[in-house]
Amino acid sequence: MSRESFLAESRTAEPSDAGRTTRSHDWSSENWTQLSRQLSRLAHPKHAQKMFGVEDGQVEIYLWGVAAAQGGECDRVIHALSALTRATDRSADGECRLAEVIDFDREAAAFIESTDSRQVFSPLDCHFAIVWAAALPALASRIEAHRWWLLTATLQNLHESVLQRSTAYSVDHLMLAGELGLTLAWRVPCVAACKRLAANACEAVRMWCDQEHEAVTGALADAANIRLVLASLMRCRKLIEKVAKRKFRKSDRNTQTALARWVAALTHPLGTALSTASAENMSADNAKFGLIAALQQEYPEMLRAALAAARGEIPVGGRLAWEVGLPSTWHHDLDAKVAVGFPDWDVRQGRFHLDYSGEFPELELFAGRRRLFSGRVQVRLELDGVERQPCGEWTEVCEHTDDDVHYLEIEQPWSGGIVLQRQIMLVRDDRCVLLADSVIPEKSGEVATSTIDYWCNLPLGHDIGWSPEAETREGFLADGKRRALVVPLAAGEWMAGPSDSTLAETSDRHLQMFVRGRKALYAPIWCDMQKRRFSRPRTWRQLTVGDQLALVPRHEAAAYRVQAGSEQWMVYRSLGERRCRTALGKHLIAEFYGSRFYASDGSHEELVTVDDKCSTDDD
Repeated sequence: MSRESFLAESRTAEPSDAGRTTRSHDWSSENWTQLSRQLSRLAHPKHAQKMFGVEDGQVEIYLWGVAAAQGGECDRVIHALSALTRATDRSADGECRLAEVIDFDREAAAFIESTDSRQVFSPLDCHFAIVWAAALPALASRIEAHRWWLLTATLQNLHESVLQRSTAYSVDHLMLAGELGLTLAWRVPCVAACKRLAANACEAVRMWCDQEHEAVTGALADAANIRLVLASLMRCRKLIEKVAKRKFRKSDRNTQTALARWVAALTHPLGTALSTASAENMSADNAKFGLIAALQQEYPEMLRAALAAARGEIPVGGRLAWEVGLPSTWHHDLDAKVAVGFPDWDVRQGRFHLDYSGEFPELELFAGRRRLFSGRVQVRLELDGVERQPCGEWTEVCEHTDDDVHYLEIEQPWSGGIVLQRQIMLVRDDRCVLLADSVIPEKSGEVATSTIDYWCNLPLGHDIGWSPEAETREGFLADGKRRALVVPLAAGEWMAGPSDSTLAETSDRHLQMFVRGRKALYAPIWCDMQKRRFSRPRTWRQLTVGDQLALVPRHEAAAYRVQAGSEQWMVYRSLGERRCRTALGKHLIAEFYGSRFYASDGSHEELVTVDDKCSTDDD
């Protein structure tokens, strides 16, 4: 329905308190006065409280997930509109005071203009429209009558246009075709054209939930939006039951549960993964009756202890490791290209988050409550002095998860006939992480390059700095206290000796690793986040790799041993033809191998083996 058609049809009112339709007539000042009285009653806070609850955290439901999506403090207009949805007369209420200083007439005009030609709506754009709809009753006394009608028509037209053109699993189908229509039917039932939207909007939500995998993947397209999308679905559940008078089906609940698991997996003590918003910014989520509390109440066995542990609210000391019902500690959406891994549900154990959907993947690495790396990992490559560029998307090569490790390998094609492969391996019990890149020919034997120069910039977290050792090439990531030991395995151990690799902090707060190789190269760093090992004697070595009594050059295969006190680990990487080779007394036919090494008897305890048929095991 066009905006003009809506305005014409809306000359017929349906007063919600009378329960019957009035005769058709033009909207005169007298009739606007009558409608304003109805809207004034609908603006009473009891209507929002009856729908969503009376507690402070519940009545802030339109702020759930907003700060995370915005990456900081919630937008003042959204704050003010949210306050109008629960309008009160309390002069001491800071949000109500904010609502009094906002020029809603001007803001409404700007919003109407912004939707005229837009075809793509982010989850935050969708939520902005929903909050305008939720505030419509209170806005009747704050903006001009013609603006109120134009705003209502714009919202209704936006709902119907998205309903007709969007795919069933897109986020705007849930939020604009679904929640926006339900919200209009609930907040302005005195307008007949809005009241009739409930049935189709309910179906839109159900269609979205029926596409569970695609719907969740769409929500994870920007992981910072996941809380905002879940909050929308949770509001839809209330609206479907109380406005559309339909049941929230099992498939609807399954999709909500899948989103709730991801919200829990992405939650950490500083906020939520891949968002710059702080825990203070997300006060609405963290309130006593906010989003997190609502999830803990709805999923007591699955999420109550998990969320409390992830946020550092309770010391668990590993007691949750085997608790039945907890979500997995490994989450990976292959289509959204988002991965999260941590040892167990204990804030002290550290974790990593990876979004490889863009040209430069975003990485967050935590040691306990400290964010060591945070931001885009940028790589520069030169082949024989000629700089090369990425020429394709990152794709998953292999993933593996079990009680020992969470492992993910991805790759990206580059110009010049080469491929950049990236590994991240979390050794769960040992609190160690291997981050490694391999630069290899796209097809074996096709690159005759003599020299490869590789630079990788890892973005340091807030207040984290690089503290190198004086005589050796390893160092610590520290913020006044040492948080992680970082070992550049491809570098020579002693500063006085030669090395094809360096590790240093740049002026723009990146930890930069440089590696030079021939034909192919392997660039690994080992991060040890176990504090008890920081003061132990340590060393690392590049190992000799043999093939039928011949030494294997580094561009074909490389292996390394790292030691801290009595604990040792070994990693092996094949860069060329997969053959039977030997390293540290271990015969290997694999592309990658990681183990704990016991010097007392020369034995290996396998952590992970990757070959051509890498498989994934559930955690």
